[in-house]
Amino acid sequence: MKLLLAAILTLALLVIGFYIYKTRKEEKVLARTVGQTLFFGWVIVLFNLISLVTNFERVCLFAYSMYFVASDWMLYYLLRFSIGYIGVDFRRYVKRWIMLPVLAVDSLLVLLNNFNRFMYDLRPVELFGGEAYWELTISPFFFGHYAINVLLVVFSLIALFYGTFTAPVFYRKKYLTIAAMTTALMIINVFTVTSAVDISVIGYVVEAIGIYYCAFVYTPQKLLQKMLFQVTKDMTVAVFVLDTDGKRLYSNTYADALLNPETAPRNTGDETLEEWCQARYLNEEEAFIEEQFFYRGDEEVILKIQLQRMVDDKNLLQGGYFVIQDQTEEINNLKKEQYLATHDSLTGLYNKEYFCEVAKRYIERYPETEFYVICTDIKEFKIINDSFGTQIGDQILRNAARMLKEELKGAVVTGRIGSDVFAILMPKGNYNELFFRNQKSKDFLHGIDKAFSFPVVSHIGIYEVTERDLPVSVMCDRARMAINTIKEDYHKRIAYYDEKLRAEIVREQELIKDFDKALEHGQIKMFLQPQTTVDGSLLGAEALVRWCHPEKGWISPGEFIPVFERNGLISDIDRFVWEQACKQLKAWKEMGRDDVYISVNISPRDFYFLNVFHTFIDLVEKYDIEPKNLKLEITETAIVLDFNRQVELITRLRKNGFVVEMDDFGSGYSSLNMLKDIHVDILKIDMAFLKKAKDEDRSKKILQMVIGLSNQLGMPVITEGVESEEQVKFLSEIGCDMFQGYYFAKPMSVEEFEERYFLLDK
Repeated sequence: MKLLLAAILTLALLVIGFYIYKTRKEEKVLARTVGQTLFFGWVIVLFNLISLVTNFERVCLFAYSMYFVASDWMLYYLLRFSIGYIGVDFRRYVKRWIMLPVLAVDSLLVLLNNFNRFMYDLRPVELFGGEAYWELTISPFFFGHYAINVLLVVFSLIALFYGTFTAPVFYRKKYLTIAAMTTALMIINVFTVTSAVDISVIGYVVEAIGIYYCAFVYTPQKLLQKMLFQVTKDMTVAVFVLDTDGKRLYSNTYADALLNPETAPRNTGDETLEEWCQARYLNEEEAFIEEQFFYRGDEEVILKIQLQRMVDDKNLLQGGYFVIQDQTEEINNLKKEQYLATHDSLTGLYNKEYFCEVAKRYIERYPETEFYVICTDIKEFKIINDSFGTQIGDQILRNAARMLKEELKGAVVTGRIGSDVFAILMPKGNYNELFFRNQKSKDFLHGIDKAFSFPVVSHIGIYEVTERDLPVSVMCDRARMAINTIKEDYHKRIAYYDEKLRAEIVREQELIKDFDKALEHGQIKMFLQPQTTVDGSLLGAEALVRWCHPEKGWISPGEFIPVFERNGLISDIDRFVWEQACKQLKAWKEMGRDDVYISVNISPRDFYFLNVFHTFIDLVEKYDIEPKNLKLEITETAIVLDFNRQVELITRLRKNGFVVEMDDFGSGYSSLNMLKDIHVDILKIDMAFLKKAKDEDRSKKILQMVIGLSNQLGMPVITEGVESEEQVKFLSEIGCDMFQGYYFAKPMSVEEFEERYFLLDK
């Protein structure tokens, strides 16, 4: 019998040892605690085996002491496992600084029992037909050790039962299993602890297997099924499982909705999605992932479909499942992002970068085709936006884009490459100049309130693609350079880029580059052209600007003024001339000649780059001059661009003592209606008015009427550009009494002006 028991205990050691080894392979947090619990269980079985087979009393007594010491530490680690297993921090609930010393003292007392036997002793007994065994006899001190063991078990059971009643239902079996095994082990141990043959040791084997299984192996099948069901149910992709015949065994909520026969998408062959999937499942031998297009009514549905087939070890089909993801929104969003990245959001045309990219591909793809790159922009678009609001400006841009998309024939690429700049790539053979030339202001004003009366016209610049390797952006720049040459010309709408133009542009860039230095070093000078009576008596002068370049000599105003008007530098020149005029008026005042005025020009752009009113108020205060001696010439073009604002400004200036002249009357949009609404002091007419007319006699009559009407309204008229005695006589007869022109005097320096008029007076 003893051999049989020894064999059983040896087998138990092997089993526990096997699970200790497996525990060392686990990576879970509890693996170390489980391993320590199993180790001390293995020690218990080992020394129980020794106590069973030895014939020596002292060896048996030592084996029992090691048995009891190991039981202390096994139950301690069982407690740690139980508390950690239910998800609670062991150190938070167990005061180790108390428990560990208690266990250490108890272990020491048990080991001391080998010398004085104050806790327990042994006596020989015969069992099973006369076999010799050692039986334990205990003293009251032994119950102190036993009480510690019982408390450790009780605390472990409390933790396990707490987990049993607070955990989700699927975990309760695990906690209850370990608690039941521990309870049974202690009950058996109570009745067999003093027996020569302690059958409770077998319980340690059972518990070791149970702890390992519950901690690392056992997953409740119902929990697994429910979790898998819940996971697939809430997925935002369709999942459905088919048997070997293609019948649906399971489908999640998303799949149920997607496969609903009443709303299911169909392919072009009128197959529903499920019918298509079943056919592919039965006919396909391999798994696949692919993108398919279906339709729900007229709506396109883009699906990513994955088939997985499940086979056994003999490669026989056992079933399969589909995973289907609706990518319609994702792909549409991607397309939208790509569209926004390549198109202008306001007009729907290509943006600058994509226009250049696509145009370049066309030019490369058709090397034998001659192309035009055409750019258009809207005259004074910034003024439209500033004065009338971006809502009207945006509608004008949309109308311009619509005309390019719907009415322009032959364009291969169109784009919006700037605020109001559009670009077109067109084969030269498709170009029709009439399309651009015949555009009317009303074409741009579709959908805009009829009260909006600002003239809207576009300029067109054309670059013939002769250097095909140039970046398209450079081609567009050249087309826009052509536009810049006609921006101030009311009669030209279309300009072509050529080498002559390129040279002019280079010249313009040189002028712009030299401008700041010219102002700083006094190269920009104020000249004066006298304004006189019919007999040549001096009334005042108009301030004009001249540029004396140290290398190029005198540069004509006709060369640099249009350049600076286009890029805004004209405001710097005007501000300089105004300042010089005020300085000169102050100097004349100190000479006693405050009877002479100087007229200064206000360019249309000055109203947008300068605060005109405050600038002139500050200047007359700074130089202590009379406002009436600084006459202000405003072109009718500037007035018509923002009529109400300019009328208000003119009124404020006149109230503050300034004399306001309307310059260039008759050159642009003049009408009797303007004379009715605008109260200026002087009307200034250019004799070029007559030169431009085909019927000079008819024009003279109109001029006579305008001067007469002006005089009746109390507005004196000054005529500039007077070059002959005949003109002087004619103008004098029809009521003009102020003159300016080469007939009387050319523009001259201030020194020459003073020498000619002031010294003569002396």
